[in-house]
Amino acid sequence: MFREWILLLSSSLSAGYSVENALGQSCRELQIMFPDGGIMLEELKDMLAKAENNERPENLFLDLARRYPTEEVKSFAEVFCTVRISGGSLNTVIQSTASQMAEIMDTRREISTFLASKVYEQKIMTVMPAAVLLYVRIGSGEFLKGLYHDPAGVFVATICLGIYLSAYLLGKRMVQFEI
Repeated sequence: MFREWILLLSSSLSAGYSVENALGQSCRELQIMFPDGGIMLEELKDMLAKAENNERPENLFLDLARRYPTEEVKSFAEVFCTVRISGGSLNTVIQSTASQMAEIMDTRREISTFLASKVYEQKIMTVMPAAVLLYVRIGSGEFLKGLYHDPAGVFVATICLGIYLSAYLLGKRMVQFEI
């Protein structure tokens, strides 16, 4: 919702609205896109109320970054304040910032999709050795007699179990990280 709002804000600014009017326009368009509401809509309404009381847009964005200290919100607020104070092309900077944020968010989404597939794959690979062993035991139990009733078989089975458990723990560790 934040990304969509930035893109709407950018399009309102490119249409010639002032920052305050662009906030109102982007809020109205965001309400159309998300009729169920959300945190971003509530924040925008709060920002609009403060803007009506003549609070500067820089303070509004910095306040938003303080309340939601995610990387995207903080960087957008910093870029907005820097451009607004230095007198740069606000629309161009917001458009490039919005496109960069959209790329970052899309990349994160792709990574989490890829990671979810690897987690599922890891779960399947964890279950398969036990499933094959159970299948062989039910189908032809005499194949496993040497594995459980012979000292060399018990030794080999114990080593295999250790490898299996270490592979399981390593696989769990490999798929647990923050994006």
